[in-house]
Amino acid sequence: MSHTHRRDGHGRRRGGPDQARGRPRGVWGAALALACAAALTACGPDGGDADAAGAASDAPTSPAATPTGTGTPAEPAPSSPPPTSAAPSASAKPGGIARCETDGLALSLVANGQEMNSKYFDLRLTNTGSEPCDLLGHPGVSLLDAGGKRVGEPATRSQDGTGDGGAVRLRPGQAAHATVKTAGEGVTDGRCWPEAATLLVYPPGSRQTVTTGDLAGLKVCGDSFQVGPVGDRAP
Repeated sequence: MSHTHRRDGHGRRRGGPDQARGRPRGVWGAALALACAAALTACGPDGGDADAAGAASDAPTSPAATPTGTGTPAEPAPSSPPPTSAAPSASAKPGGIARCETDGLALSLVANGQEMNSKYFDLRLTNTGSEPCDLLGHPGVSLLDAGGKRVGEPATRSQDGTGDGGAVRLRPGQAAHATVKTAGEGVTDGRCWPEAATLLVYPPGSRQTVTTGDLAGLKVCGDSFQVGPVGDRAP
């Protein structure tokens, strides 16, 4: 009994220091495990510093440029082209002189004699405005009866008169001249249009008209009614 007691006591004496030593070993092991776990969360996959990695991830980044299909930087969209200038007025003419408008023209008709089988009249368009203006080409000429209905057909174009096809520049008070021609009544066996009351004229290039009630004895016969281009002098 005493022998067993001594062995147990000896055993207790041996076990005491082991247990004393084992307790610190267990505490340190737990501390080491916690330290390793903290180290794994604090360290990057390559062992970099966590604070540095966090700072780098928090740093603002500049937006990346979007490449175009050709790999070159996108060009800014071109601005809209400047508006083009407005189309010139129908009355504009080379040299900055306007076409004569109907509100600045006066119409008159003057008998200009008879030659061979034709009778001639001088159609005049006078500039009543305060600025020079141009006329170019043939006027449009028609006859109207007292009720405003057209008599016969409009005059056809001829090359009679002094006009050469060029523009006629009229200073204030000046007139352009166009020759009106018809057949003489005596050579047509009296085949003439009914008597007209008004001469209606479209100045060259215009859609407005000027009129006069003084026909200077004009009577169209033989269905012959012609007008020439404007010129700068009477025929």
